[in-house]
Amino acid sequence: MRSSTAALTALLLSISNYGSEVCAEEAQPLGEVTSSKLQIHIPKTLTKQGGYDHREALFGIPPYGGSIAQNLFYADADLCDSGNIDTRAGYPIRAKDDDGNMLPWPSPYILMVDRGSCSFVQKVRNAQRVGAAGVIIADNTCLCSAGDECHSEPGKDCEQREPIMADDGSGSDISIPSFLMFKQDADLVKAELEANHAVRIEMQWSLPTPDDRVEYELWTTPTDIISVDFQKDFKEAAVALGNRAYFTPQMYIYDGIRSGCQGFDGENDCYNLCTNNGRYCATDPDNDLDRGISGADVVKESLRRMCIWQHYGQDDGVGV
Repeated sequence: MRSSTAALTALLLSISNYGSEVCAEEAQPLGEVTSSKLQIHIPKTLTKQGGYDHREALFGIPPYGGSIAQNLFYADADLCDSGNIDTRAGYPIRAKDDDGNMLPWPSPYILMVDRGSCSFVQKVRNAQRVGAAGVIIADNTCLCSAGDECHSEPGKDCEQREPIMADDGSGSDISIPSFLMFKQDADLVKAELEANHAVRIEMQWSLPTPDDRVEYELWTTPTDIISVDFQKDFKEAAVALGNRAYFTPQMYIYDGIRSGCQGFDGENDCYNLCTNNGRYCATDPDNDLDRGISGADVVKESLRRMCIWQHYGQDDGVGV
């Protein structure tokens, strides 16, 4: 059974960008585990020690334990209109066919797409439809925290909150991975491509050190209805695996500090989307900040479920 969303993916790994190991009333910040890497191999002038800072999409199916290393092409477009994607445009410029038209992006390739005008999911879906093996979203707005390293467009202010490549609710059909590259880095890469120079980029994902036990995870949220049947049906398999496997549930919780939800005075700047003075956040499931379930409610329920798991399932990885 193939996972249809990142929330349903039962992964053979132990990674967490926004994990929580907190059952206390006052949650404490946790360390971050790096699960992916973004590096440019050609040209060497763009190779950066340790790779490029980036953010992973919360949709798509990355090849965990593997990598995708391909030539990068810049679409020079936002890729929002699925019926008007010109695969013969962009950079670097390619040779022309017999009719005088530039050749399409040669597969396999990774596509760089500008942020803006539509959701991340829509951009990546359209890139997938035209044959991209992966997508790099080029941020078009500087983070204020980048300081002088990033240069904003004239008349455009910097962004206090870090963008999150969240699923807009329709990303279950996306199977390719995607990263967000921050503007100060994306501008350099785009300049190289627009100068018609080849750029070879690698998207890489890690796995934990293997042993004689399979470790797998389910990434989900309390508001995820897609994985409900999976969670019910998988009980029998989890029991049958016994001590030969270890299961860990993971809840998607956004880092409010990184997302700019905790103000300079330590107060919550994101209304009822966060708890702990803006430290832990979630999206509003019904998109109504004034009524219904709030993002803070989702965070609390996520922590409650993690606490239940720690009490009943952490020792044996089964929890029955």
